[in-house]
Amino acid sequence: MAADPAITEKLIRRKWRKLGLSADFHGFGGDVALAGTRMQCLKDSYKTSIWRLKIRAGNTKHTVILKVFKSYSRKKRPGNITELNMYRKARPLLKGAMPKIYSTHRKVNGDDRWVFMEYIRQLEGNIDYTPEQFSRIIPALAKMHARTYEDKFNKQLDTFVPWLPRYNSRTMGRNRKELQKSTLLYLDEAMKRPDLREVLSPSYKKLRRILRKGPDYFPEVVEAGQSIIHCDLSARNIGCNNVKDAVWDIKLLDWESAKYAPCWFDVIHLAGIYLGYRQEYAKQEEAIIRKCALHYAKEMKKHGITFKTDPVKLYKMAYLQLILERFLYHQLSWEIHGRKEGKLLRYFLRKIEEWGPELGL
Repeated sequence: MAADPAITEKLIRRKWRKLGLSADFHGFGGDVALAGTRMQCLKDSYKTSIWRLKIRAGNTKHTVILKVFKSYSRKKRPGNITELNMYRKARPLLKGAMPKIYSTHRKVNGDDRWVFMEYIRQLEGNIDYTPEQFSRIIPALAKMHARTYEDKFNKQLDTFVPWLPRYNSRTMGRNRKELQKSTLLYLDEAMKRPDLREVLSPSYKKLRRILRKGPDYFPEVVEAGQSIIHCDLSARNIGCNNVKDAVWDIKLLDWESAKYAPCWFDVIHLAGIYLGYRQEYAKQEEAIIRKCALHYAKEMKKHGITFKTDPVKLYKMAYLQLILERFLYHQLSWEIHGRKEGKLLRYFLRKIEEWGPELGL
């Protein structure tokens, strides 16, 4: 299959005129046009091309994002299909949780897909991102989860089948079992390398015993409820245009990893991964975890959702579930194949040692 023609400023302007894309922005008021030469490519990869455009409507200028999903990557990466469908089909249900989508277009340039959306500033590079900000993000996260929590999702099931991955589906269940087997193999492979053996030896026998129990270690996490989760809540994927205000209007960006899964997993993707990389907060970690878990439970309760299990315990269970079903596999795989350093390997092993006995592993 031939690659789509390259996305360039010249091509965008030509397609804008040819397809009459100004009509997509009639809500801006006045005559709409691309503004001068103020166009910037923010990212270009084999998967996507992302552009920041300036649009003039009357005497007012607006910033919008054009995200192009390339045809080759859609064939090879199911996540691109998931993200496209989140914008096309899920946006009425998740209105306010994602940027406003102005329009989507098929086959604009070869077999690609173009999505015009609201411009939202990423937290990354916009603020000094610290655990203090979690409390401003958690209310928006809980609100989003509540909209598709359990029965609310099931009532909309036809909207999301077959394109949205579901945690309890046969496909994802099979995937977890395959990762469990691969993690055990990587564990043995890693023990052949002196540097990794030094790290893994104290936990090796216990890890093998625990992994054989999997891949579903804590049914309480699933029983606590599932919803659509974002699953990649780093500062670059969280946006906010009013960070100077007391209450933030949070929008989540880049929905490639979205799925229907235990809602607590998103709390881990928000706080847990961050704390793993930022060891300067190690002494405050338990206090931060407790604050986040209790805050999330309190916000979910505002939406009529109450957790039977202690929230701090659910946080720890959700984290160990993710470490054992997926995160440990990736850390070992990266190290063994030399793709990149498994920077969180020691941290994940420590969490298993600290929390495993407490949680009955």
